[in-house]
Amino acid sequence: PLDPAFRDILSNLDIYRPYLPDALFAQMHSNSASPNRHVLPPGIEAKRAALVFTDIQGSTATWEACPDGMGEGLKVHNEVMRECAAAHNGYEVKTIGDAFMVAFGEVSDAVQFG
Repeated sequence: PLDPAFRDILSNLDIYRPYLPDALFAQMHSNSASPNRHVLPPGIEAKRAALVFTDIQGSTATWEACPDGMGEGLKVHNEVMRECAAAHNGYEVKTIGDAFMVAFGEVSDAVQFG
């Protein structure tokens, strides 16, 4: 069974459901406390991943005050984010506006990225 704290985190991640393993959500909603229950389907190797979420603080106000400048700034921001993610073995999962979701196979890569 999942740790209650981890279950709480997952309950707040519904927006990211398309990008996370179904098995996590199946465990979250399971009533089974069986210690033999698989978190991942049999035959699938479990791996760690680190997720990094970014957002430009105050971007809404900046868009309103200077939309042309913010548009150019966002292009540079996105290029830099993608270059840095690639340099640290990151995978761009999703972007929404100026926010990025980046996955890393190693926690140390995620830390160096940040």
